[in-house]
Amino acid sequence: MQQNFAGIYGVTETVSPTAIVEDAIQMCTTALGWPGIEIVQDFEDVAPATLDRHRVLQVLFNLLENARYACEARGSGRGRIVVRLRLHGHDRVRVQVTDNGIGIAPENLPRIFTQGFSTRKGGHGFGLHSSILAAQDLGGSLTVHSDGPSQGAVFTLEIPLAGRAPAPGSASVSPAATS
Repeated sequence: MQQNFAGIYGVTETVSPTAIVEDAIQMCTTALGWPGIEIVQDFEDVAPATLDRHRVLQVLFNLLENARYACEARGSGRGRIVVRLRLHGHDRVRVQVTDNGIGIAPENLPRIFTQGFSTRKGGHGFGLHSSILAAQDLGGSLTVHSDGPSQGAVFTLEIPLAGRAPAPGSASVSPAATS
């Protein structure tokens, strides 16, 4: 499965945002197994976008994995992750990953994307930091909201439908080339 999704960063292609989100969910649930966690997909029809598919997958995989961890750490009751995909304005796509997990303490919210910061035992604090950098590199943003401990969290990724121009030396792939 990893080989099917492996790729080089910086390559833009025209793809379905829905397909990317579905691929990220499939990668996480198949590779890691998520017993006791319900995944709800709430997708709006969004036109194809030209972007770095592999970078978006990296961010979504990390957000989904963190949501899974938050649900498991909660311990009681059934974990639930809702993944929403919406058009935002006329030129951006928004993906929200909402969980009913352990939540985030208010004092940790300002530091959640800081390199090296983690509340997870054994965590290295690299995943969310690299995710926000990737979102910014895509011309987008990554934000977080939580009402506090035991209240779950919402991570929101927004990216333009037409990604940034490839950096010098990187490639662009047309839809026909990816078939």
